[in-house]
Amino acid sequence: MNIPPDNRTRVLVTVNPFESHVRGLVTLVTTLGELGHDVRIAVPDGWSGRLRDYGVTTVEIGPMWVAPRFATAVFGALLDGGATGFDRTLIAEFTSPRFVGPVVDGVLRLSEHWRPHVVVHECTEFGGYLAAEVLGIPHVVVDIGSMAAIAQGLHEELIRPALTALRSRLGLAPEPLTPGILRHLTVTMTPERFNHADFEPPLARYRHEFPVRHDERLPDVFARLPEDRPVIYLSMGSIGPLSSRFMQRSTEIYEEIFTALAALECSVIAALPSRYEPLFRSLPPHVHTMPWVPQSLVLDHVDLFITHGGLNSIRDTITSGVPQVLLPFFADHPGNALRCEQLGTGIRVDPTTVTAAEVHSACERVLANPSYRRETEGLRRHMRALPPQTAFAGDLERLVEEHSAGVGVS
Repeated sequence: MNIPPDNRTRVLVTVNPFESHVRGLVTLVTTLGELGHDVRIAVPDGWSGRLRDYGVTTVEIGPMWVAPRFATAVFGALLDGGATGFDRTLIAEFTSPRFVGPVVDGVLRLSEHWRPHVVVHECTEFGGYLAAEVLGIPHVVVDIGSMAAIAQGLHEELIRPALTALRSRLGLAPEPLTPGILRHLTVTMTPERFNHADFEPPLARYRHEFPVRHDERLPDVFARLPEDRPVIYLSMGSIGPLSSRFMQRSTEIYEEIFTALAALECSVIAALPSRYEPLFRSLPPHVHTMPWVPQSLVLDHVDLFITHGGLNSIRDTITSGVPQVLLPFFADHPGNALRCEQLGTGIRVDPTTVTAAEVHSACERVLANPSYRRETEGLRRHMRALPPQTAFAGDLERLVEEHSAGVGVS
């Protein structure tokens, strides 16, 4: 397969259908599009409207493949078996035929009339990877948070057997000992100082850019905040707090956090999902809640970020140079929080046993000790030293050209 004369590489992007997963790689998509390449994100039927404000092109490939039982299964595992139980259940779901099969089938159908030169997929999505293997085209994996666990922790025990079974059905050789998703190119948007220093090539690092939706603007409340108080931003992510299975525990955690924040001399901007608003109507006037906060804009105007520690939020806070108090739940959260604490950019608090006193103490320590801000600023310089995401286009073009020349795909 040769690149057309107009040099427009056809790039298909596959993700598990959660907005946070899309957000983890959407700036790579928009950068490629701005450079003139034909880039499309494969999504379930009816899902395109959710991503319209990101300015991306989508292609709907079939019915929604995430069943209602998914959240019940994974958050039940979190409650019963902690972060380890959650991770194992999550990966079992993501490598199951019900997740992978619809994407493989949808991509192969799409390729009959729009054949991509390359598939770019996030690290928890395996259907695009397997479809690329069937089509004989290169594939690129983007780390959105769980790469270390997938590549180094759960591959041999869980992922390899599941993918081998799926590959057999597709007429492919067994999944290799080294994760097949790492074969052509692995992309991360974090500095080596933060993670993946032990990963083998081919690994490319690019500078994180804020994913901004077209409708984003700084909340009006910022114009009214007193200038003599620090500003704390609270966001516990988009998946855990929205799960009905996990809502009771999330409510208890929010109660401890808000009790702590009520006693601090500060201003608080809190992203609080709508379903929780009736439970927290009596917060003090310095605590401002809203169902959605434009994190990419807000972080440049705050002094402390209370976060669950997902990689999207970690990259945002590094890019803004804002120190953290971290309450990690599952997946990549614990590892990210541990690394932040090791680097001196924040303090971890265990969400399974969290108390208001712990949150209050952690916030006071981070705000009072300038070393946390200093260390985060240092990590920010490492981020800024990475190549811009425009470099990804050149790396992708070379990968497609070298693969085409090397294996003679037609």
